[in-house]
Amino acid sequence: MKILNGLNGKTVVVTGARGYIGSVLVDALIQHSCKVIRVSRVDLEPLADTKTLKADVRNANTWAEIVAQTDVIYHLAGNTSVNEAASNPAESLNSTLLPINHLVKAAKERQCKPRVVFASTATVYGLTPQLPVAENIEPKPITVYDLHKLFAEQQLALAVQQGFVDSVSLRLANVYGPSTGVSSADDRGILNRVTAMALQGKDLMVYGDGNYQRDYIYITDVVNAFLFAGISPQLCGQSFNIASGIGTTVKETFELAAAQAGKITGQSIGVNCAAWPAGIASIEFRQFTADIEKYTTATGWKPEINLEQGIALLVAELLKRDK
Repeated sequence: MKILNGLNGKTVVVTGARGYIGSVLVDALIQHSCKVIRVSRVDLEPLADTKTLKADVRNANTWAEIVAQTDVIYHLAGNTSVNEAASNPAESLNSTLLPINHLVKAAKERQCKPRVVFASTATVYGLTPQLPVAENIEPKPITVYDLHKLFAEQQLALAVQQGFVDSVSLRLANVYGPSTGVSSADDRGILNRVTAMALQGKDLMVYGDGNYQRDYIYITDVVNAFLFAGISPQLCGQSFNIASGIGTTVKETFELAAAQAGKITGQSIGVNCAAWPAGIASIEFRQFTADIEKYTTATGWKPEINLEQGIALLVAELLKRDK
């Protein structure tokens, strides 16, 4: 992508570099002529053309070191689980907001104004009454996790107004697709898991009638959106939907996964309905399709992989790993 030449010569940091999206983002960044620094709390395997900083992003010293040497910060570290945020709100607050506070303070003290790209979530909108959902619809979080994500967006927007950073927040819809990274959240990556189950010949289960819409976006399309966000100047201080712009019911999606797996295994994979479990979070009942025109118009980015293609690519990768 020609526009991504803007990354050439930049020093780029990825927090959460070991994670599901972060690891794929790092792989994409090293294709450009930029200096990539991976930040993680745990030791990482050596990777050519990158440097590694083992550090905790909740620590102020970490951000002093990052900001002092960085042009673009992709901030993906922090809690990624709705369930963990509900059970431990204080830790969720620390992992989501404390790094932003330290980042802004470090940028203010050094007067360097880095570009910050923050990984937010489309569930900040809550239970929206109309579809598709555009960015002019007021977010109304109904989970602790989403509330903290929105706080982080607002902290960054305020820092932009104060002139300390140049930030953009990306509200990610349902991301799926293969990755070499790890996810610490059991309540994320559902489509990846059910596709793997279908390849094992297992029937799939949806709650209720399965006729609630989601917007599924393939991981390389998400990573490309992050790359554009790192260099597009007209995004400053704003939040954007990153999604396919197409709503598909969960039942239809699982049926696509079952059909793709069935082509490989020769088995008929069922998709069955079950009652909703007790205590399920209200956000799971949402209907969601994103309006992505704002980001597409601002950057020229658009999704390239549709759902059927994406599931086929996921199946191929899972089969490759099993060999």
